[in-house]
Amino acid sequence: MGDIMRSTRSPRRPATPGSRPALAALAVLTASVLLAGAPAGAAAGGGTLYVTNGDSNNISLFRLDLSGKPALEKPLIDTGDQPRQLQLSADGRTAYVATARDDSVHQYRVGDDGRLTVLAPPVGTGDFPFGSVIAPSGKNFYTANTEDGTVSAFSVGVDGRLSELGEPVSTGENSPRGLAMTPDGRFLFVSHGRPAVIPDTGPPGFVVVFEVGPGGKLSRLGKPEPIERGGQGLSVTPDGRYLYVACESLTSVSPRQLFGFAIGADGSLKAVPGSPYTAPDVPSSTAVAPDGEHLYVTSGALNDDPEAATKVWGFTIKHDDGSLKPVPSAPFEAGRGPVGIALSPDGQRAYVSTLRSELLTFAVEPDGDLKLIHGPIKTGGMRPLFQSVTFGGIGPR
Repeated sequence: MGDIMRSTRSPRRPATPGSRPALAALAVLTASVLLAGAPAGAAAGGGTLYVTNGDSNNISLFRLDLSGKPALEKPLIDTGDQPRQLQLSADGRTAYVATARDDSVHQYRVGDDGRLTVLAPPVGTGDFPFGSVIAPSGKNFYTANTEDGTVSAFSVGVDGRLSELGEPVSTGENSPRGLAMTPDGRFLFVSHGRPAVIPDTGPPGFVVVFEVGPGGKLSRLGKPEPIERGGQGLSVTPDGRYLYVACESLTSVSPRQLFGFAIGADGSLKAVPGSPYTAPDVPSSTAVAPDGEHLYVTSGALNDDPEAATKVWGFTIKHDDGSLKPVPSAPFEAGRGPVGIALSPDGQRAYVSTLRSELLTFAVEPDGDLKLIHGPIKTGGMRPLFQSVTFGGIGPR
């Protein structure tokens, strides 16, 4: 079944509205900071890459050569029980990993060599943190907690340590999973729903919108936006105009697998032309290119049979209305059960993790096509899960 079907767990263990021009300017600034803020050498190659391994409870660190080829550096880095995405602070010096089965966020200092060392003890979250996101300002961190229907909010101290912002906030819907924010940090989007991998009459998924107030506190906005069951990976375009949501739905159950929305100045969502789209077979993670031209979706989250779900989809984003069109050669073979994806800051490389503990490297062509150039290679751990790939720093800091 899908990723969330592996959430069977042991007993719990402690552990001012912007205009479109303003948003566009912010997007340019965001991209400039991302690229210019990275250390020297931010071309297609060089740097580090992290992959979280959900079944072996550790993190793989890869060194990238100038062609973008990854080489695993041992030993692997221990973390909590069932990690998913690793989130890096804006300066790349602090890392946070939400671990689902011990209801925690683990905090790390990132060394000049990219190695992770414990910064502080883990902080607690709601029940079963699944998705996570760090605010564009770097001042707040959030987790979506699947089993109790909440979002946990934290402030980030000057030393990088997390502090809880009160009790977790209810989303009002079942099974929150993925998180994304607008580039200006004003709105937080939360996807919901159990996977649609068997025909049933279960409730649909939803996207819930929160306004982010002073200090990072959350206030729910409007009514939930219906999507297919299994709402999971979310991505916002760099200009803040569009949101895309992948739904973990088996194609034979529902072809409504990928939803696109225009984001209003008030955070409201309106479906883009042609939405929903199909992206066989079981969509999971999403990534938008740094220039906002393309969207990529891993479609391999079929845990019972990774051999049957092997694709990554690529789409061209139409700027005037946010509609999607598959890139010329999509979909792309990407190993057995592709689930995680990350793009290099310059958009020239895409890295994909699989349920079979593999990592593949693709060159991103100007038309958005993906060309396999390295791999697959083993991660050294077991079973990367949802959004398990994170691009790290580039060169020594």
